[in-house]
Amino acid sequence: MAPEQRREQLLDAVLRVIVEEGIHKVSIDSVARAAGVSRPVIYGLFEDSDALLRASLDREETAALAELATAVPLASAGDPGRAATESLERFLTAVQATPDRWRAVFQLVDSSTPTFRRRLERGRQAFIAALETFVREAVPAERRAAVDVELTARTLFALFWEAGRLVLAAPEAFPPQRIRDFAASLIPALPAFQQPGG
Repeated sequence: MAPEQRREQLLDAVLRVIVEEGIHKVSIDSVARAAGVSRPVIYGLFEDSDALLRASLDREETAALAELATAVPLASAGDPGRAATESLERFLTAVQATPDRWRAVFQLVDSSTPTFRRRLERGRQAFIAALETFVREAVPAERRAAVDVELTARTLFALFWEAGRLVLAAPEAFPPQRIRDFAASLIPALPAFQQPGG
């Protein structure tokens, strides 16, 4: 196996260990078992378990942020309530397409490891900031004073985040279509997205 392919295989194994056993169980031995390789194979690419874990988190953080970026609604899309609902649907599609990545993200947010919590918190804050920009641009200038942009953005974030957790934790009870239908009635009812005369 080429070194780059082997590296990806090992990082996939780290992700499996995080999801199945928890971040505290990531070690050279646990990753070797998960990948079906010997310890020397890992040491050929990574100095130690910390380097292995950092590389895995770097990869997953980069990919998760890219997926979040595609989920940010655009104020220029027309109806902002519909744009936000469609963005939620894109986010849920990304979560379902890479479930281990997002299971790890949701687990690490609750992790007792401050370093990893801080990394994830930066990503969450960036997503909230992007949602604030969306809300600010979506609300007509004459109505901006009456809209709490920050709380609206945080409400959207809470909806996205909890919906992502639910489609992974309880997909039968909370399928994406159920969440989308709920969001399609909830989001337009937020003061920021109410249409004139609505």
